[in-house]
Amino acid sequence: MLRARHFVRLVRDFAGFAVINRAWWILPLMAVLALITIFIVISQAAAPYTLYTVF
Repeated sequence: MLRARHFVRLVRDFAGFAVINRAWWILPLMAVLALITIFIVISQAAAPYTLYTVF
């Protein structure tokens, strides 16, 4: 729970920085990085099952 709270605060700080400094390119970059992170976490959870079926 504490880690999630820090993550939300970090995202809020980045979004605030982007709005104040008019660096709008940071917001889509954050979204893409979040999607990549979610994909990696999901694929790591499914990796043992997919590898065992190959061999």
